[in-house]
Amino acid sequence: MPAKTRLAKHSAKIESADRDASHSASLGNRQPNQACEISPSGGLSETDLGRRSVWQRRQWLAWTSVAGAAVLTGCRETSKSDESESNTTVRTDVPLRVVWTGTDADAETLRRTWQSISEQPLKITVITPPNTSSETAEDQPAIWDAAAKAEVIAYPLSQLGEMVSRELIMPSLQSESSEDSGTSTTKSDPPAVRVAMTFSQEPRAKCLGGSLPALMVGEKAATKVSTSAAITWGDLEQLAAEFPGQVAEPTAEGWAGVSYLWRLASVLSATWLFDRNTLEPLLTQPEYVDVLRQMAATAKHGPESSMTPGEIFRDVGSGKLVAGLGFPQVATDQTDAEDEATLTSNVQVAAFPIAESGVVDADGVALARTGRVVLAPQTLVGSLAASCRQTAAANQFLKWLAGGQGSEPLYRSIPGLQHPTASSSIDDATGGNYQPWLRTAWQNPNVMPPLNLVGGDRYLAVLDSEVRQCLTGDKTPEDACAAISKSWSDLHNEFGVKKQKRSWQQALGLL
Repeated sequence: MPAKTRLAKHSAKIESADRDASHSASLGNRQPNQACEISPSGGLSETDLGRRSVWQRRQWLAWTSVAGAAVLTGCRETSKSDESESNTTVRTDVPLRVVWTGTDADAETLRRTWQSISEQPLKITVITPPNTSSETAEDQPAIWDAAAKAEVIAYPLSQLGEMVSRELIMPSLQSESSEDSGTSTTKSDPPAVRVAMTFSQEPRAKCLGGSLPALMVGEKAATKVSTSAAITWGDLEQLAAEFPGQVAEPTAEGWAGVSYLWRLASVLSATWLFDRNTLEPLLTQPEYVDVLRQMAATAKHGPESSMTPGEIFRDVGSGKLVAGLGFPQVATDQTDAEDEATLTSNVQVAAFPIAESGVVDADGVALARTGRVVLAPQTLVGSLAASCRQTAAANQFLKWLAGGQGSEPLYRSIPGLQHPTASSSIDDATGGNYQPWLRTAWQNPNVMPPLNLVGGDRYLAVLDSEVRQCLTGDKTPEDACAAISKSWSDLHNEFGVKKQKRSWQQALGLL
């Protein structure tokens, strides 16, 4: 029986008992054994005694009612209204334990910015971002021990699956009232971000770095193509051949494998990366191999030095590159940032290229732009820790971190932060046409997971290493895809196929 129903019945009994006692006293219906004989010197009339008896009985029944309510309240589950009430009380004298994936300088910027709007002290543990080198992936410092003792955890999206598997994070609180505090944001997350932050059909994190890669075409290349929205991957390869060293996509360490995932998502409508029932890697299938082959062919005409998405974005804006795939990142030089803001207004920004016209996959399905997108595995996200002891304060801090009022300095100073609800993101100053495009791209809910498995960073390290070897000519596309599949299968066995299958199905929203 619900607590409120039981309390209502208990109150009804009190009222009934009061009425009975009062009625009995007023009529003087005493029982023979009642101690209501008053001596002449006692000073109490029979009426007074009846009133006192009624008062004592009321007092006893009221006390038992309060005690019962306390027991029932302590035993029942916390409701959403309770959560809302608890969120209104935030202690500011106890340090909030935060795990931050980044640098010490980032953590200090975070601390200073938070202190400018809140008296709540922060105790920040800094974790080095995962190393994508396959040689050191197993030896890098783990975030898990620190996460087990935190209130708020900021970590890369690639670790979301393992965070859930280890039960280190709790689902996001649903109360998003604009009445909470001045630090909360009143804007809701767009569809792409909501889907990316959902795991096992529950929202698990707040997006802190939601940049999506775009195709950027400068003025020189714009005359060679009809419109950037209709460019095929073949057109991009031809453009790279016509402008040697001036067409780029991210191939730096840690980004080559991600670029391959972006290409796959843009053209393949087939099952994503693994067989859903057996978890067998699908990269040896012809359509996966063909995508890597075309990527390698384009890279032959690219810049001599491998580049990151931010470097490509900057150089297309400055005119050093005629076209490229990337997104804005924090500029380190203010003068360059101002020049960049002026020049990128002449850059066309569009979604990734489409497949060749008339090309079909192994099932005879025409390959075109699928509408799929993939957030970079390096995307920074934030979650409430399962070990959180200050839920109200931690939730307030997390909402502020995810673009709340007063967080603007973070988005101008810390690389990788780019949130759709932030009132001042880095692209406001340097992005030109990118920001309007990104707002539209965020409306696409067709988001694929970036290897959200237990040990996801190691899966990514293998992918990145093999793709880079293919791009440098050390391996053929067939051999690279076979090596990736073999290594991924070995990782399945190491972590447990059953566990990984469950994580992957949760990442896809099937469980």
